[in-house]
Amino acid sequence: MTNTQPPTIKKYVSSLASIVRSRAQNSLGSVLSRVRSSHEAVFIFDNNDEFLGLISPFKTLYSSNFPYTTKVSSIVFKPPAITEETPVYQVAEYMLSTKIYILPVLSKDGDLQSVIYGKDILQGIIKDPGLLVFVSGKVKPHIPITAPITASVKDVFYDLKEKGVSRMVIVNAEGSLAGIVTRSDLMQALIKPTAKMRFPKEGTHVGFYSLAGEKKFRKSDPIRKYYTVLVDSLPDDTSRTEIVSHLITSPHDSIILVDKHNKPTGFLSTRDILRAVVLLRPEEDIPLIIIKKPGDSVSNKELEQATRHLELFGRKLKKRMKIKKIEVTSEEPKNPKGHTMMFNITVIVTPIAGKAIVAATKQRRFIDGIQEATTLIEKQRRRSGLSKKDTRKS
Repeated sequence: MTNTQPPTIKKYVSSLASIVRSRAQNSLGSVLSRVRSSHEAVFIFDNNDEFLGLISPFKTLYSSNFPYTTKVSSIVFKPPAITEETPVYQVAEYMLSTKIYILPVLSKDGDLQSVIYGKDILQGIIKDPGLLVFVSGKVKPHIPITAPITASVKDVFYDLKEKGVSRMVIVNAEGSLAGIVTRSDLMQALIKPTAKMRFPKEGTHVGFYSLAGEKKFRKSDPIRKYYTVLVDSLPDDTSRTEIVSHLITSPHDSIILVDKHNKPTGFLSTRDILRAVVLLRPEEDIPLIIIKKPGDSVSNKELEQATRHLELFGRKLKKRMKIKKIEVTSEEPKNPKGHTMMFNITVIVTPIAGKAIVAATKQRRFIDGIQEATTLIEKQRRRSGLSKKDTRKS
């Protein structure tokens, strides 16, 4: 990791004046007309100005595809609980998991206090030489996903969906950089607004025209009608630190690396930098794992596989409860010829305080028994409601 202590977001938060607001009784169509990017969100309030949650294009259109007439009160997304003391790596992880790059920051009493933008976190990192070097060393440009300028909206739309990406690089007949197209561009291409907008108070000409029942797919339209020509690019021999610094200070969310013929060779986005920020998370100690050596019927490779599984299980479980150790014992009933017929495996998770959790399994393969036992342990923990508070020393 890094010797630099990962900062909290306290220095990076912004006031509520910058957020887009809407009411719970409004329809999804009118709300989405107010955002430009699939990574943005609208903050939803009730009539008493109580903050209810967020509405984002990704969750409502790309992930769930709700009708535009849906009342946002029924589909509002409750964001993760973030305070000013939350570490930047944790907030970056939240942004990646929700695909929303603006999240609310709560006071100690749980009230909406401010907001945190992904770009603001990155702007803070660029001011810290140690963090900048760390992040730059962790990012690696991707091979760009491209589409010809002659492609149709249909071709690009389904490529974006199939490949799970939010943008594609557009190239001309020679393979040189022509522009870029995003999910947001195509959503506006696939939805046709009426001449007289149904939501004049909230809708704007720059947002998602999510008008109820007026979705018109223009699949045969050429992509050249919707892609953006103004693209941020750098020579592909630019140093990694320069690339990261340039992207952080750029108004764009991505940067394309090109060779001397202006052909795309690399691609880096804000998402890639946020992934690097997540790696600032300090390594947690793995709980002590004790495996009583099974018989010769278990190879060293199988034993290593079981150990890796238990280490991963231990890391995940440690986030939910305080663990002292994980023990594994096994018995191997033999047939008359001396061959192992079954593995009777017992896994015991001993917390710092409280009763141990025990699971016993019978499987023909050693690793199968281990995996089944850890699944049973987690089910028992969920049913018991045990938490870190319950399993730590008083």
